[in-house]
Amino acid sequence: MNDRLRLIGPTQPSGNVPPPIHPAALRVRGRIATAMLALHALSPEDAVGFTPEPREAREFDRLRAAGIVREVPGGRYWYDLVAYHVRDRARSRTAMAWTVAIAVTLAALLPLFYRG
Repeated sequence: MNDRLRLIGPTQPSGNVPPPIHPAALRVRGRIATAMLALHALSPEDAVGFTPEPREAREFDRLRAAGIVREVPGGRYWYDLVAYHVRDRARSRTAMAWTVAIAVTLAALLPLFYRG
């Protein structure tokens, strides 16, 4: 049998080792995100007790309001990478729209200042 065919199919992680996560999915910003990723709290089953430091409380509340940090019964939290990346893409689209609008406006106004 071809070795390639043997590799197809679901595989169960051995022991308590979490499944691997693609490195691109782990590109997040912020101390809370980094801490949650370090604890591997990326699903409701992996939720952990988490108390942010006082200086991070506002960020934590914003992440909870945005649905990125989710709570499960018992006061445990997990970090929703999908929600994070959806919000990040929406912010990128908004920033790109503003950048294009400003560039077009500048391109239209610059000839007014040209003196030949």
